[in-house]
Amino acid sequence: MLPIRYVVLVALVVWLGGMVAALFGDWLRPLSLLTAACGGIILVGLFVMKFVGPPPHGFIPRATLTVLMLLLGIGSAVYRTVTTELTAVNLALGLVLLLWYVRE
Repeated sequence: MLPIRYVVLVALVVWLGGMVAALFGDWLRPLSLLTAACGGIILVGLFVMKFVGPPPHGFIPRATLTVLMLLLGIGSAVYRTVTTELTAVNLALGLVLLLWYVRE
């Protein structure tokens, strides 16, 4: 279970790092592939942790936050006029999700 948790944590850190880089530079604006890959890894990892071992603490809020972050990432890819605002909200939600990993 520990390797899956680390893979999910690395995916979250890469996703957050990509969002921070996108806020401060225009060269990383199209993050849709990174968003989909990292969000998918996090969701699959959460479900694997839930069904293989004891479910992680706050499974439903974590999965909900991940899906919401994916939707915001897709929204920022589709609506390019509000990309900075959606990315900032997405980053804040990602930091909340990171808090669960810090507490474990």
